[in-house]
Formats: sequence, C-alpha cells, structure tokens
Amino acid sequence: MSKGVPFGNILTFDGKGYFMRQYEKPEFHYVPNTGGLSGKEIAELSDEELAEYLKKCNFQEEKKCYRVKPDFVMREIAGEYAIVPVGEESLISNAVMTPNDTAVFFWKAFQKPSTIEDVVKKGINEYEISEDKIRSAAHRFITETLRYQVCEEVK
Repeated sequence: MSKGVPFGNILTFDGKGYFMRQYEKPEFHYVPNTGGLSGKEIAELSDEELAEYLKKCNFQEEKKCYRVKPDFVMREIAGEYAIVPVGEESLISNAVMTPNDTAVFFWKAFQKPSTIEDVVKKGINEYEISEDKIRSAAHRFITETLRYQVCEEVK
C-alpha cells in the first residue's frame, strides 16, 4: 500500500469516550531514546506530545534513505574488491579504493535506497555482531561516503 492509504482501524480513547480512527500502514524505525522518558511515559504521550518528543530524538534522521552514487562501481577481482570512480563529477578520480569486508557489506546494502536502520537489521541477520556496533559502523560509512560524495541522500 502506498503511504497515506488507510490500513485499518484502531479503537482509541480520547478521555471522553471510545472512537474508531483509521491508521496508515505502519512503519517501524529505530529511534534512539535520547529524550530521557521511560517506555511507559512515552506510551502515555498524546499524539502531539509524541511528535514533539520524536523530533527531539532525531526521528526524521532515521527515515533518510541513502544509496551509492552511480558514479562508482565495485568489482571483485581475484577475491578482492575494488571501487572505481567512473563518473566525471566524482571528487575522487584517478584512484582505486580497496574496501574492507565491512565496507563491502555496506556498499552492497546501499546499492538501492535504504535507511541506516534497514541496513542495520540486514547486518544483524547476516553477522554475529551487536546492534550498537553495526549501527555505529553504518553511521560512519554514511558520514564518510557523503563527505566524499560517494553516497547520496535520496527521497
């Protein structure tokens, strides 16, 4: 279903009585709880209060999608990987990059638009690594590749 299309109904209590309201297909995102409230306190927030709380926790950052720019190609040669700039607008030219295994994983994961959280989930499923370590590595990968214009944010 596309965003904005009602997915179902939910019984809601507004303090005066119960009513049915439609909700959209749910989206699940990891949002670091940096606001200091407990899970119980968050659950008791009104919709407006929750929206404001999520803004403080950088919820919008978690929804951003990134992908490797088409100006770069990764090839496997004799069991080793090489990344070659092929576009004219690349900040990196006349160079071949040799990524480590972690960078190869992220490179492959960001070939199509993905959120960092999507890639973290994929990494947890594929490797025996803690969620914090894979999330930290994903953030570093995106930060560095954005800086050198190897990856880009997409809508």
